[in-house]
Amino acid sequence: MEEQAPLSKRKLQARETRKRILESALSLFREKGFDQVSIDEITSSAGVSKGSFYTYFQTKSDIIIEEFRLIDGFYEKKEAAILREPDASSRLIAFTKHQLDYIHRNLGFRTLSILYINQMSTFYEQKILPNRERTLVQIVSRIISEGQNAGQIRPGDPIELAGWMNRCMRGFFLDWAISKGEIDIRKEGMRFFFGFVLPALTFGVNPQGSRG
Repeated sequence: MEEQAPLSKRKLQARETRKRILESALSLFREKGFDQVSIDEITSSAGVSKGSFYTYFQTKSDIIIEEFRLIDGFYEKKEAAILREPDASSRLIAFTKHQLDYIHRNLGFRTLSILYINQMSTFYEQKILPNRERTLVQIVSRIISEGQNAGQIRPGDPIELAGWMNRCMRGFFLDWAISKGEIDIRKEGMRFFFGFVLPALTFGVNPQGSRG
């Protein structure tokens, strides 16, 4: 494998500036709410110029979208470990545990609420949540497809089934955000997954993997 050349000092500085803007903005959003934070506040907190903000982001909404691109990057890093699980059900369970843990540790209900508000806005056309090209959808659909081939997952279009699973979990996340984090997202999230989502994906399949 060809080694990548080290980044130049200028590129490293640009990466660090972008990171400071992102982290400062998310911290302010969580503290004050998305609508109450100005770009001037973000750049002041990050210690950069307003021009630097527009070098990396067009709007405040782009920062929220970037946060969820980071989530997809997290899924990519966890994919190999997830696929080492012995069967489709175990892989979907592992994926969901990672998903719930990440949201609990790295997002919080405030950031998640901001994302949902952003995605429901008619003024912002880039819709990330229903995007079937997301890494999240692609990983889940591959698990489903391989599970179908092994007789472990119900028949159906893998992409569509992955979308259904994500819609179900998104509904749970919305309840969690509405409760302002009072629901135990990891415990109750897995109860919901085991009690409703996984049975729906394995409906008509017996425990040995052949269809009943």
